[in-house]
Amino acid sequence: MLKTQTLWNDQQWVAGFAPRPEDYEQLAKQYQIPARFIKRIRDKKGRARFDYDFESQCSLFIFKVVAARSGAGQEKARTTPLIVLVSGNTIITLVQNNQEAVQKQVAAVTNDGLPNMVAHPSLIMLGMYLLFDFNERYFDYINDLDNLRQKLEKYKNSPSNDQIVRLSELSKSFVYLRAAVSGNLVAVRQLQAFADDGDAQPLLSKKEDYWLRNLQTELEQARDLAQVNGEIVQQVTDAYANLLDKNLNTTMWVMTIWSLALAIPPIISGFYGMNVKLPIIGGWFDWPFTILLSLVPAVVLILGLRRRRNLTGKDA
Repeated sequence: MLKTQTLWNDQQWVAGFAPRPEDYEQLAKQYQIPARFIKRIRDKKGRARFDYDFESQCSLFIFKVVAARSGAGQEKARTTPLIVLVSGNTIITLVQNNQEAVQKQVAAVTNDGLPNMVAHPSLIMLGMYLLFDFNERYFDYINDLDNLRQKLEKYKNSPSNDQIVRLSELSKSFVYLRAAVSGNLVAVRQLQAFADDGDAQPLLSKKEDYWLRNLQTELEQARDLAQVNGEIVQQVTDAYANLLDKNLNTTMWVMTIWSLALAIPPIISGFYGMNVKLPIIGGWFDWPFTILLSLVPAVVLILGLRRRRNLTGKDA
């Protein structure tokens, strides 16, 4: 569904959420959106990009925004494309997926306009502010994930399976976020390169160019923040892996030592259980003697390993 709202200077805002096939037809006919743009905005997994059509003088900007997340899976990051089209005196924003949080944020900008940024801005400036607003969500989300990482990092010697799984999801989330922000940064740089071209200079005013460079800086900061936090999570995950490996090695070490010690009594008692002639057989002390003969080598082995500090994982 497409909703139209009148702005200033005979300009209008068209907002679409989870557009239907007839909505794409309306965009092509009523707003003269090029067919190649329609093909790109129909792709729900399209990469971030900027493009300009000289014939229709229509600009296309695809920006990856953070999608809503549930309380049960806060460590799982998801992104969805936000499409911004500027054609003539119309700005068009489309959200492919039915993301209620994204819809509300777009609607808030539509209703409230630009708070103290620029009075009655151009459509490009309006779309740019929308990108500023959504980029702030990256910072908020990265900070939330970092707080979650700090909670999961509070372990002693036995990290739980849940901690390991959630840390793994955190690591993947930071990879997704960094990839999304990097794609957005590439799209902004495409717009900057296009605006710097002499043939396309009228596309942006000096004030718009200034805010575009600020947006580029904000995206670079978000990318670097996602990268740094991702590296921290990876280091914590590696520490978990090393700790689990050490615990496993300790367990196997102790089991091996005790299996050696416990293997001695069956060997000695097995000899005395055979129907063959053996020394010291036939008296009342045969049973205590075999027990003592079984325990002495095992005790000597354990004491020897303890003296060499090889009895437990700590000693090892």
